[in-house]
Amino acid sequence: MDFQAYNKILICNDKIKNVKIGDTVIGYVFQIKYPSYRGAFLSCIEDLCFYIDGSLAEREDIRFKLNGKDFLLDELPECYKEYWYVREKASIFIRRPGGLTAGKHEVRVYMKHRVPYTGYFGEYLVLESDVTKYLSAE
Repeated sequence: MDFQAYNKILICNDKIKNVKIGDTVIGYVFQIKYPSYRGAFLSCIEDLCFYIDGSLAEREDIRFKLNGKDFLLDELPECYKEYWYVREKASIFIRRPGGLTAGKHEVRVYMKHRVPYTGYFGEYLVLESDVTKYLSAE
């Protein structure tokens, strides 16, 4: 099976939105989907990185939002009960004072993840998804 074909759905085509508290822009948010025809538990994500316009976002500035909950990236390995359904979008919030300027921005997402239903004899299929798209910011 060609799992890499699902990489095209990793970054959603929704616009990047700046996030405000009062009149202050504190960061921005965009959407991603799990790159498979089946979902997975968040604990199956072994690595997750975001590059915006070529710059790596710092892990401590990122919040992964799914199922009405916010997670730090370092919490994902412990989320063995939190399921990411294949049709659900996760919101990625990146703290950045001032947010992003209006217009197109290069968004690159790297995800290393175990396919949970392949764990035969203690070995799992581990995939790497590395996708770049240009998204518009509002």
